[in-house]
Amino acid sequence: MIKILYILEATSGGTQKHVIDIAKKIDKSEYQIDIIYSTSRNKHFIESSNGIFNRTYGLPIRRGASISDLFNIWRIHKIIKQNGYDVIHCHSTKAGFVGRLAAVLSHHKNIIYSPHGFMFCDTRIKLKRYSYLMLEKYLGLVTRKLIAVSGSERDLAIQHNIVPGKKIITINNSIDSSDYNDFNYVNSVPDKLASDQTEIILGTVGRLYYQKDPLTLIRSFKIINDRIPNTKLILVGDGPLENECIQLIKELNLEAKVILEGYQKDSRSYYKKFDIFLLSSHYEGMPYSLLEAMSMGIPSVGTDVIGIKDLIVHGETGYLVPEGNHNAFADSVINLIENPERLAVFSSNAKNRARFNFNFVDGIKDYQNFYSSLSLGTT
Repeated sequence: MIKILYILEATSGGTQKHVIDIAKKIDKSEYQIDIIYSTSRNKHFIESSNGIFNRTYGLPIRRGASISDLFNIWRIHKIIKQNGYDVIHCHSTKAGFVGRLAAVLSHHKNIIYSPHGFMFCDTRIKLKRYSYLMLEKYLGLVTRKLIAVSGSERDLAIQHNIVPGKKIITINNSIDSSDYNDFNYVNSVPDKLASDQTEIILGTVGRLYYQKDPLTLIRSFKIINDRIPNTKLILVGDGPLENECIQLIKELNLEAKVILEGYQKDSRSYYKKFDIFLLSSHYEGMPYSLLEAMSMGIPSVGTDVIGIKDLIVHGETGYLVPEGNHNAFADSVINLIENPERLAVFSSNAKNRARFNFNFVDGIKDYQNFYSSLSLGTT
């Protein structure tokens, strides 16, 4: 039995889905996964992960720097020593910080790190970005392997010398397409355009946070709706920018046109309403929301950034636009709506790409082989 410890602060969104999917479907006769999770982040995590992990340990791990980090590092160190894990696998930036330091304190040799989107891509504060970059480099010295969840995330790690290339492996985020077999995308945009009485639904799923840039999405929708009045925008997710989103919606007089649905345990019912999926992120690792949309055959428009550009093939499965440019985003969506024959083509191509290139059956095999090779010392 190979004993693995996951350490997770980001108990929401794609990173939560990632660790739960692996723990749920890994071969439990050969692999045992315990998890240390943050009690400060997502009150729904325990409910979502009930019965999936072998042991669960809740600690008050906060996203930002905190004096409690010292307690958390020491407590993680004790958990590691008590259980004799073969692999310590840290997910996302904060868990990567406290988890790797605790593993070093425990003299552990198999310290694994999955960034799921590097925080130094946040360009709002230059000093903060530099600090994140330096931390990644220093902790890279004690990291045995860095798992990039997309090819472009791997390229970014190499570009910034986070770890040597030989320390990086790429295991793309993947999705179990059988979870979405109950839905077939129907291109109803031509009929909706002709009728004026039925709304064309544009939608996104993700936290209302800087990384996802929902404010640019709302600004772009104002242009779209002025041009095509029978459009509606649905945003599924909550987060720290919720009040700013509400204020911007009011300023643009879009209260009847933009719907904030908040956190949803199961967002699939919303995907089924979408005519086009939108993702305006500043950066990603590889977004599960987009993978889900593509697996359901929903055409998409997304920003040309790490993770998204690994999924959307411009002009084949959707459109890529520059990040932060609400005019360009709006133009691409309008172009797609006004040329709806492309939607059927994009839908078929997106579904095939997601299901054949990012299949969870292959993904779980890659993780099992990776953990086994670590345990045997062959990686």
